[in-house]
Amino acid sequence: MDDRTQEILFIVAIGASIALLLVGFIVSVLFFYQKKQIKQERNMRDLKEQYQKELYSSQIEMQENTLKQIGQELHDNIKQHLYVVSNTFKYLPITEDNEFYEIIKDSKTEINDIINDIAQLCHSLHSDRIYQVGLLETIDLEVERLQRIKHLKVNYSCTVKYNYFDGQTNTFIFRIMQELIQNVLKHAKATQLSIDVYEEDVTFFAIRIQDNGVGFDMSTKKEAAAGSGIGLNSMLNRAKLINATMKIESEIGKGTCVSLVLPIPKEESSILTN
Repeated sequence: MDDRTQEILFIVAIGASIALLLVGFIVSVLFFYQKKQIKQERNMRDLKEQYQKELYSSQIEMQENTLKQIGQELHDNIKQHLYVVSNTFKYLPITEDNEFYEIIKDSKTEINDIINDIAQLCHSLHSDRIYQVGLLETIDLEVERLQRIKHLKVNYSCTVKYNYFDGQTNTFIFRIMQELIQNVLKHAKATQLSIDVYEEDVTFFAIRIQDNGVGFDMSTKKEAAAGSGIGLNSMLNRAKLINATMKIESEIGKGTCVSLVLPIPKEESSILTN
């Protein structure tokens, strides 16, 4: 092999090596660029999710402040006016033999019942009350209020013995439950309501609310939620903030069943209820 051939082979080998290095360099650049792009996309997704959570939290905080104001207004004005009306009955010059005696007596009883209902409603609207007494006790009080509704039979079961969560999580769970119950009262035309509070597989806390009302078409409800379904969106946002899942099952004419499930904290900080 002459020197000229060797020189050509050497140049080809050098060129092939440079080409391989260049290809390797380009592949490496593309790999690191793609990796960086994926990381940036993940960071943007995390930032967007964090922003959404902060936005939800701000909206919910505003809602809580509004509920507190409504509760305070009910307590300071409506309740006090009803007290005045109730006390006025005491001074009416009507004896038991009067034809209006029973009507007035029943009216006074009804007003006193309304006063008691307002008192409990004020407590349930005030998140500090939930912080003070705990979730399970707050649910008990809400059920007691519901059981006084004459046209609705309420079946209640609670097998949970511990208040597992902190104040904010308790508030979110209770607000979701309130919203679900209000939907039943306003839209379901139900005569029976079942509320079950229980544990799933020891690791999950769950609430199931089921009614025998008119039900609805799930596809239509999802479209409404995507549009102006503020109530449903509010519940879903609250659930998302506490890492909970909501399952909604409904069929026209066969009622609705909604389950809220969230993991029980692993920390040994639960408080045994009385």
